[in-house]
Amino acid sequence: MTLPEPIPFRPDDHWPDPDMRFAEPQRPPAPVMSPDDFAEVFGPWAGWLTCAAEVKGAPVDYVALALLTTASAAIGNARWFSPWNGWKEPPVLWAMLVGEPSAGKSPALDAVADPVKDIERALSQDYQSARQAWKDKDEIASLALAQWKADAKKALAEGQDAPAKPDAADAGAPPIRERLTITDATTEKVAELLAQTWRGLLLSRDELSGWLASMDRYSGGGDRPFWLEAYGGRSYPVDRKSSPEPIIVDHLSVAVLGGTQPDKLARLLVNTDDDGLLARFLTVFPEPVPLSRPRAQIDVGALRAALERLRSLGPWMEDGIKRPFVIAFTEPAADALQAFRGQCRAWETEAAGLFKGHIGKLPGLAVRVAGVLAHLDWAAMEGAPYPDKIDAGHIRRACLLVGEHLRLHAFRAYGAATPPEDIGNARRIADVIRREGWQSFTARDIQRRGLAGLQLAKPVGAALDVLEQADWLMRYREDTGGKPKTTYAVNPKTGAAS
Repeated sequence: MTLPEPIPFRPDDHWPDPDMRFAEPQRPPAPVMSPDDFAEVFGPWAGWLTCAAEVKGAPVDYVALALLTTASAAIGNARWFSPWNGWKEPPVLWAMLVGEPSAGKSPALDAVADPVKDIERALSQDYQSARQAWKDKDEIASLALAQWKADAKKALAEGQDAPAKPDAADAGAPPIRERLTITDATTEKVAELLAQTWRGLLLSRDELSGWLASMDRYSGGGDRPFWLEAYGGRSYPVDRKSSPEPIIVDHLSVAVLGGTQPDKLARLLVNTDDDGLLARFLTVFPEPVPLSRPRAQIDVGALRAALERLRSLGPWMEDGIKRPFVIAFTEPAADALQAFRGQCRAWETEAAGLFKGHIGKLPGLAVRVAGVLAHLDWAAMEGAPYPDKIDAGHIRRACLLVGEHLRLHAFRAYGAATPPEDIGNARRIADVIRREGWQSFTARDIQRRGLAGLQLAKPVGAALDVLEQADWLMRYREDTGGKPKTTYAVNPKTGAAS
């Protein structure tokens, strides 16, 4: 882009100090759950979570959300949850851990990921053994098939009926490699894995912002709809370049887990489309914990056993087709959920932007979390009674977590950063100015960039007025021999101009 010439005066002689608070959202303090509430919500896992957080030097909120999300993927499409007729939710959870690089996000993820890796290694070994057995059978089948073809050819040449093809001539379908997690894959590959394994997957990323920001880079805009559907677990077709036949995924279910830094999240909030994708994430943004030397050890075996128990849950078979087994709510649980919906409606009237969209997702999230908590209770102890109903205690715990605690974390992460339209647009322009080091520009330069909401003169002008009031810009007129041209000079004290 060709920008106007540098400003025709010495900026150091004219510029006041800019309001740098303008570019950064004002965040409330991190919410902290009381020990009693934490013990109530997480039940038999409260002690394990506290211990794991201490060992990893991470906030317990990080480990807790990682556990919930991983458990949701382990359950997968084997179980869905239904508060009442006409409403079904998969267990799929999306979780975002927000914090600075040293906040302990990766160690917290490792506390849950390490036993998952053990499960993955066991699955890989089982697959390799099954694959080798199938290859041996397939070699024998090839010999039997060749012999049958020769016998059939001879019989036909002699005017006799061809012999029936023996069962030994077909080794059957090769074994499927079971997967629990992925870190990066195209939507076509994810669909292929889901079509093979049916159950569902966990997408685990140390840094989510890169995945979110590059989602449509190679797909021409097709990735976001895919991932929006992956949250809902419904049937979804994916076209393939290599085949005229699409991949049909019966239940597109992918849990998502990862971290990001506050500044990267702020940039995502500025540049993302408000299509509800970010609003689907459960978010934690705690304060860092003090550095200390841990004295305890994580019981990795307990979590591995629990996750394997969750993976042992089978689907409901209908005419040979796998279906999710639906767990219903009791009447008291449905009543409690209905009351929570009313509370969410009240919160929604006071919210704005992306945070408003997140509030609208809370009832569905409460249903999912209640189901996951019920199954984590069951998986914590071998021989425990199976939760064939979601009861009022399960939904009460879920509402306490997502409504009273994680809602406040979401507000800290991005709700507080949801400004009025003119301020939001001004922040987006400020981001471009600082990132690209502009010294000066015109309103038309902004419009030509094609940013959503900044293609018309009126919203651009309103945003530039905000930047002027914050002493980020100074306008001046250039004499072009006709209608004067208005140019905006950038305050070098913002760190943008050079």
